Amino acid sequence: MNYGNVKVEQVNSKFEVVNDYGEILTKKELVKLLCNSFKSSNYIGECIYGDYNNNKYCIYFKNISYLGNPHPLFKKRIQIGDSFKTIYSQNEIKGITTLLVGVYSYKDTVMFVDFDTEKYSKRKAHNSSAHVYTIDLKNGLMHGIFQKIDANGNIVTVFSPSNVEKYLNSKFDNTIDLRLDFISVLEKFFACVPKIWKGKDCYQEMVHAKFNNALQPEWPGFYYEFKLNNFLIDNNFGEIIQYSQNKKKGDIDLDLYFPQINAYGDLKAHSNDSTGIQGNDWDTVMSVLEKTSIYYIVCNHDTEKDSAHNNEVTIFWNTLLNKKDLLSYAKKMKNSVTLTSFEVLEINKFNKKYLSVFEQGINSNGKPRAPKISIAKKNIKNFLIYSKNLIN
Repeated sequence: MNYGNVKVEQVNSKFEVVNDYGEILTKKELVKLLCNSFKSSNYIGECIYGDYNNNKYCIYFKNISYLGNPHPLFKKRIQIGDSFKTIYSQNEIKGITTLLVGVYSYKDTVMFVDFDTEKYSKRKAHNSSAHVYTIDLKNGLMHGIFQKIDANGNIVTVFSPSNVEKYLNSKFDNTIDLRLDFISVLEKFFACVPKIWKGKDCYQEMVHAKFNNALQPEWPGFYYEFKLNNFLIDNNFGEIIQYSQNKKKGDIDLDLYFPQINAYGDLKAHSNDSTGIQGNDWDTVMSVLEKTSIYYIVCNHDTEKDSAHNNEVTIFWNTLLNKKDLLSYAKKMKNSVTLTSFEVLEINKFNKKYLSVFEQGINSNGKPRAPKISIAKKNIKNFLIYSKNLIN
């Protein structure tokens, strides 16, 4: 084995993230590892060929390595050589499925990463790269097999050598879902929820339903909570996602609980013109991360300000509250939002070091408000475990 010359994030067999030198396997070591893991396969030319349930496949394989300075320490890649497109095209004619597989090796940790070939087979650039992040490797190791869709729509599947058969089964059977269970529930929710939310209509709907947060000024976030809560109840998804709207003193101040994985979550309505993701109370987050993970379900949207629409929502809202000043909150009020995507971010004890402190200033009594967490835009990819475009 050859070792890299820069210490970057590595995942060990105890599911810990450490800074250490990377390991690069020789071609002979790669071939031996893959042929032992993919049964009844043979190394021919540049690739490994095999057959699974009468499905012929070809593994185009590369080492997973750090990109180098100035890239973040949590980002790795495989380099796709010039020959990939030719091999892919030849296999397509022969009815052979080409698999693009990266091999990650660190001490006694070995993981395989499958990169969906569709986009890479069409790229014109030579020696392109496919990327994987620390959080993907950690999840693959913890769950045995883990799948995500990244911000560019690429499907990335991380799996251990002991889960090769499960991986191949999923590769040739589109009905098998390798994602965390709650993600399929969220996809169903966003598939049926309206993509355009108008402030006046949302306020009226929440007031009519006697939602206890119906008249909050930042209505998109509360309407998001309102709709998801109703969806979970109406479809009996409580075993997968539980929504906690009314909390008692001492409870964990997060919106969601995922009973199957004993983890917590929160809903975030995020305007595309804002920077980063503002999260929950810093102390609350740090306390939860000592025991489990937190998942942020981020609803990204384009925003129309109410000031550009004659303050119609502002006046409507203030009228409902019987305020004398009908333009109170006019500068901040949103008129409507258009949903563009949703993302699932995982915060855990290993990537929490990439969180920032968001200072909230002081209360009306002069005392400082408790700081919150913030995820900077540049670091979001090491928290991202799923992304779905909602624009047709």
